[in-house]
Amino acid sequence: MKEVKPLDKDKFERIREIYVESFPEKIQELRQCWAELNATDSYHASLAKLRIEVHNIAGSSGSHEFNDLHALAKQVESNIVKVLDEKSSWNNEKKEIGNLVQQLVDKLETEMLNYNFSEDDEDNIPRLDALQLSHRELVIFIISHRSVELSLLSNLLESRGFTVIAFNTIDRAQAMSQTVAPSIVVLDLGDANQIKLNKDTKETFQSIDNQPPAFVVISRRDDVDTRKMAAKFEAEAFFATPINAHNFSSTLDVVLESRGSNACRVLLIDKQRQRISSIEKALLRENIKCRMIGAIDNIVDELVNFKPDLILIAYDNDDTSWKDATRIIRLHESHFNMPIIFLLDDDSKQAKLDALRAGADDCISRHELTDEQFQILKQRILRFRRANHLIIMDSLTGALNRDAFLERANEEISLAIRRSESICLAMIDVDHFKQINDENGHVVGDYVLRHISDYLNNRLRRSDVVGRYAGDEFLVLLPDTDLDSAYLVLDMIRKNLVAHNIKVNNADVRVSISLGLIAARPTEPLDIETLIVDADKKLYEAKVAGRNMLVAGIA
Repeated sequence: MKEVKPLDKDKFERIREIYVESFPEKIQELRQCWAELNATDSYHASLAKLRIEVHNIAGSSGSHEFNDLHALAKQVESNIVKVLDEKSSWNNEKKEIGNLVQQLVDKLETEMLNYNFSEDDEDNIPRLDALQLSHRELVIFIISHRSVELSLLSNLLESRGFTVIAFNTIDRAQAMSQTVAPSIVVLDLGDANQIKLNKDTKETFQSIDNQPPAFVVISRRDDVDTRKMAAKFEAEAFFATPINAHNFSSTLDVVLESRGSNACRVLLIDKQRQRISSIEKALLRENIKCRMIGAIDNIVDELVNFKPDLILIAYDNDDTSWKDATRIIRLHESHFNMPIIFLLDDDSKQAKLDALRAGADDCISRHELTDEQFQILKQRILRFRRANHLIIMDSLTGALNRDAFLERANEEISLAIRRSESICLAMIDVDHFKQINDENGHVVGDYVLRHISDYLNNRLRRSDVVGRYAGDEFLVLLPDTDLDSAYLVLDMIRKNLVAHNIKVNNADVRVSISLGLIAARPTEPLDIETLIVDADKKLYEAKVAGRNMLVAGIA
């Protein structure tokens, strides 16, 4: 295998630029960690969280040659470790750590403001879509002997908050997996598929809680033989370079969701729970959340509240309610494509026909869950999740469509109310978009919208929500964020957008955006429609004041 060659100066500067643009998020995370420490008497968990944030800054700043930032972050981490290792008390170190954290925030802001951003076309840098996923602790291994792909992919994923470990050989990755178990392995086959996929390649990687890592395969070759090799390898996904950002994001989202806090969910319907208790236990062992109901009276509420990925219905010769349950589910437009599997006592042809005629997708035995049957369930769930991702995405920009955004936003607002956390909403409008279309054509206009969507997604946290509201308007929801932090992040995005012209189809398009930002601390009932109205008013003020600006307020 070839060793990784150092990046040339231009490529390295482009990577550094991407890294600097992640500073607002790092600042926000540091402030939130310190706020949590000041709000609790039980400091150990919050201090450990702060250490992770500082450790990540120390490592990434060093690799990007921000030496002063690296040294300061290491000093902060050292003081934190003294407390965690009980070599010093929290009371003795709290003031000093607080001062150091503030110095670290100040240093990040200074480096960000003083950084000399290039005027080169940033579209030379591959962009990956926002990965709106949970679990910052998820580890991704990237294996590639191509230096540019390795460095760019690693830095871009790190900027989204993932813990990424990059390798130029499989051997090194396999050795590391004995210490750090990855949730997903991105494997680049190389220019001519130098890396061969086989059973040994997969089995040498350490598992996580008895669950092997998922593999995503990348190759410059997109032929039948390469795809066949990836299929036999049982890769979760295959991508030919250059990677399609939206498809990559959607697929990775599904894979990681099933391994994180958003585990697969199965709804079981049977009047006699004991009859399928063995199946329920088998699903739970596979990290699949289950809910059992014995009647269909409230099945629609269960679908809305539990949000299952698959439904198992026990077939009963003496009861036709299972047919009613299936029909009720199929008549609900939001769950028309919900996978439904019938549990049968026998394998008679008539029973299977009755189940399929009632609307079932498949049938399995009620008595036990074999490996083959489990794979049937797993594949049904994965296809359902991937299909849903496509449904909720705006087809042009890859952001959430309007309905999906509103649904997700109301969920986040409900969560903010329960936790008494602040939440921010921004409405964004592309300045003079009609003029862009008139002067350059709708193809260029569409490209501008995709560019802005990618730009927002790549520079916000995975927990933030980006949606296309209408036409050239976008909405951004920032959970657990105060007004000052939201203003800092979004105004930096605004400034960086206008600093770079967009080159497409021989056109050199200058783009700016106007933003209306509203912050709310939900101490009383609040809905997304109210926040949108308030954010729209602030957006109008920004337009009246001359555009290319952010106007903010409190709800």
